[in-house]
Amino acid sequence: MKIKTLVVLLIITSGYISYSQSSEKWKLITGSALLENHSYKVLERICDECGGRLMGSASNKKAISILREELLDLGINSVEEAFDTPVWERGEDNITVTYPYIRRLKAVAMGYVDSVPPIKGDLVYAGYGTDEEFNTANVKGKVVLVTREAPREKAALTSVEFISNAIKYGARAILFISDKTGNIAIARAGNFKGERVNIPAFNITCEEGKWLQRLCEKNIVPRLSVTTRSHYKTGMSSNVVVKFRGKVAKKIVVGAHIDSWDMGQGAVDNGQGTAILFEIARLLSIYSPQNYYSIELVWFNGEELGLIGAGKYVDMHKNDSIIAMINMDMTGTPTGFNAMGSDEFRPLLEKLAVNLSGFDIKDGVSSQPWTNSDQMPFILHGIPTLIVNGHLDEPMYKYYHESGDTFDKVSIKYISEAAAVICILAVELANDPAIQYRKLNEDQTIEFLKKYKLDETLKKQGEWPFKKE
Repeated sequence: MKIKTLVVLLIITSGYISYSQSSEKWKLITGSALLENHSYKVLERICDECGGRLMGSASNKKAISILREELLDLGINSVEEAFDTPVWERGEDNITVTYPYIRRLKAVAMGYVDSVPPIKGDLVYAGYGTDEEFNTANVKGKVVLVTREAPREKAALTSVEFISNAIKYGARAILFISDKTGNIAIARAGNFKGERVNIPAFNITCEEGKWLQRLCEKNIVPRLSVTTRSHYKTGMSSNVVVKFRGKVAKKIVVGAHIDSWDMGQGAVDNGQGTAILFEIARLLSIYSPQNYYSIELVWFNGEELGLIGAGKYVDMHKNDSIIAMINMDMTGTPTGFNAMGSDEFRPLLEKLAVNLSGFDIKDGVSSQPWTNSDQMPFILHGIPTLIVNGHLDEPMYKYYHESGDTFDKVSIKYISEAAAVICILAVELANDPAIQYRKLNEDQTIEFLKKYKLDETLKKQGEWPFKKE
């Protein structure tokens, strides 16, 4: 009887001490994040001294240099993991309407568009870009205009499908009307595979696009002059990695992309994630440098041009035991956790949602994976991924991929709050020996993707990597 009682007391006491120590560490991490934030000023340097950071560009390389310098100032060592990659440079592109009157359009070339001889020709409107609309519009030898607005009762086409149809029907160039008002022409990649786009493809504003659409619908055929000097080439880039080695080699990966589009300063997308990850590095180095599992922080490159760096990282580390990957892309002040379909993590996430009562975790825990950010290469290799959902103010996301994405939009409060919560999540994951390494095999991964209908998007974008359907 006494032995049983002693065992019970030891279990209870052990659990209490563990929780108490965890709770104290949470307080230290949160207090330091809110009171001693270092990353806001680091992001200010990157935005002001580098500007937009397309992968492979001089500004991108300078941003990496600043990041590593600032980490080293805190006594944190980092390494660059270099890789070969397609590189895209924006040139002095020009689209001018020459009839019915002369007007230069606000036009943004899509990533991977290559230089071609100047084009002069008529513009035709092909609606939502379906095969039927392209055929009816008689686009051969002309510049074609399409809308990004979603059609009723149908899924909108992807950029890859639009461009493929334009080439198939013989168009000489394609213009996309933005679905956002406010003179916004959003930068986008022509594809997520790093392949040359074999036709000039540009995003234009909603307002100018609607004007051209109206002219076409009234049989007033606009004439355009298109000059494309952006170009595609091959080169080198790198990810930046900070390692906190644990008692065992199995690891938690926490990542954010350091690259951005070149239109603005990439302050929110993804300077915000870059800064949060820097702050997590600082917090871990002080309050949790040694854990049961290893923690690896990765600033990925080339997310905007097709998740290039994340894909390269997964390839380089394919034999590593990665328990989970946490991604931060335009992360705001935390409002919830997303298990991304890996429901074995729900109990931990639900515990955090309840116990982090000083934060507004109003959305609780969800479990819905999504595509087109750096978690995707991990998902495709069967590795569980997690996301911390966050709130951004309207001015912060309004200028996504646009010239208005500048440092003045960034919130130090949101960076500090997100850093605290995500750091706590990483520490909890890295100190729970009960969490087992679970990697889905190919069949299980395909089943997972089909369950959440991610296979449909991947196939439409030409990114389905499996021979099996």
